[in-house]
Amino acid sequence: MKEKIKMIVFILVLGSVLTAALVSVDAFTAPYIKANTRKKLQESILKAADIAFTEETLEEVFSKEMEERLFPESLQVKGAGQEDKKKFYVTKAGDYIFEYRGSGLQDEIYGAIAFKPDLKTIKGVTIVSQKETPGLGGRIGTQDFLDRFRGRKIFPELRITKAGKAKGENEVDGLTGATLSCNAFEELLNSESHKYIKAINESIK
Repeated sequence: MKEKIKMIVFILVLGSVLTAALVSVDAFTAPYIKANTRKKLQESILKAADIAFTEETLEEVFSKEMEERLFPESLQVKGAGQEDKKKFYVTKAGDYIFEYRGSGLQDEIYGAIAFKPDLKTIKGVTIVSQKETPGLGGRIGTQDFLDRFRGRKIFPELRITKAGKAKGENEVDGLTGATLSCNAFEELLNSESHKYIKAINESIK
């Protein structure tokens, strides 16, 4: 009986020690994770807007080139802190950039999209993170594919066609063997862009 009690006490003590250690590690690493996430987002936004920067000048260029604005309260998550408010950015050239986030074929796709001042023409698209199948749907994250969106129109809606079939100003050549991921990406870009462009237009009237 005593041995069982000792074993239970040992397990409880060990569990408490491990929990405390995990909490300490989380508290220590959280600021670094947050800073790295911010860095990746800034890089993605600048790339979408086709603004040159280096690792050393990232913060300076972002601060100089980007004016941060908040979306209307109707698009904000209730209870969100100031840092977590949904934002869009305006460059000195009048381009607009905002983050998009939503379901891909396999998991969430998160990135940034930039529009020229007409809020119809895509200036650039970047992907911060995605978990589509490597070698297949995962190719939506390649620079070659993302470059195909430059100069394309989001209205009436963006279309990702079969490879080599894009003709219209709102059409982008898709990737052979990645049709379902391309379809999911198309739906995500359209739904997010139409929603946020409407909000931007209303805010600048």
